[in-house]
Amino acid sequence: MNKAVFLDRDGVINNDYDNYYVYRPEDIMLNPGIPELLADLKQKGFLLIVISNQGGISKGIYSHDDVEKTNGRIEQLLASYQIKLDEIYYCPHYSLSEKCICRKPGTLMIEKAISRFRIDKNTSYFIGDRDTDMEAGKSSGLKTIKVKANQDMSSLINMIS
Repeated sequence: MNKAVFLDRDGVINNDYDNYYVYRPEDIMLNPGIPELLADLKQKGFLLIVISNQGGISKGIYSHDDVEKTNGRIEQLLASYQIKLDEIYYCPHYSLSEKCICRKPGTLMIEKAISRFRIDKNTSYFIGDRDTDMEAGKSSGLKTIKVKANQDMSSLINMIS
């Protein structure tokens, strides 16, 4: 069994500028301390899996291609620190009224990762900046850590072992 840290994207990995939607690669700026935190987690043997709601797709604000390019930019920036994410899952729906079971606080994206990567929930975490992140993590049996959006993430180093 593997251990993992699930991370929300906007507000945790990258700065969301107080905007609800971040979908242009040129707007991506890693939050302070995120490279150091992710490097520490990798060194401790954690898989790094992003779980993100991207409801702007459903609303027609941006496309799947925009999300893929933006995620690619995040991966490119992290690669400059020799950090590789193990997977990025995102939900393109806007609301649960779309009969969506993947959008957080739903747990489908987390459940897929747990199954695919054979993850031990008892040794894994979810880091997020919203109540929906905490609810998804807890409902999946993960330990949860709520952070303030865009905070310096280096403060989490040594909190997770």
